[in-house]
Amino acid sequence: MTDTDFMKLAIEEAKKSVDAGGAPIGAVLVKGDKVFETGWSLVWPKKDPSAHGETECMRKACHKLQAINLTGYTLYSTLESCSLCLGCAGWCNLSKIVFGAYKEDTPDNPYELSDYHAEEHAKRFKNLEVVGGILREECKSLMSNIKNWSPVE
Repeated sequence: MTDTDFMKLAIEEAKKSVDAGGAPIGAVLVKGDKVFETGWSLVWPKKDPSAHGETECMRKACHKLQAINLTGYTLYSTLESCSLCLGCAGWCNLSKIVFGAYKEDTPDNPYELSDYHAEEHAKRFKNLEVVGGILREECKSLMSNIKNWSPVE
């Protein structure tokens, strides 16, 4: 499977997130050609500011593995990882993050400080590669009816 194929799966997870009361952000953790775990943005349903799609995915994977080492895994996310998610990725030695929409694509949903970009900040972590813009328009459209992380009525 390709990055595009896995991003399509992350988009499907984002739709499930909405059905569960979360923001339309989905994540898929992959090793080789197999999906290992999935995650949704559950900040509002869980009342947990750390329950981002990416962190939920990494938490579940580490729990399943009973280890905090995701070397060799790739995380696909529909939205550019924030500093919290990037920090978690660094802590668990994730090898790669691939995301769809950039933070600039969701101006009504501010979540990061000024000039932060995951691709640039990932260079601080040894062995973490970050690639953005995969199915960017499709991922951007997921957030089109969301303002301040809530659906627009």
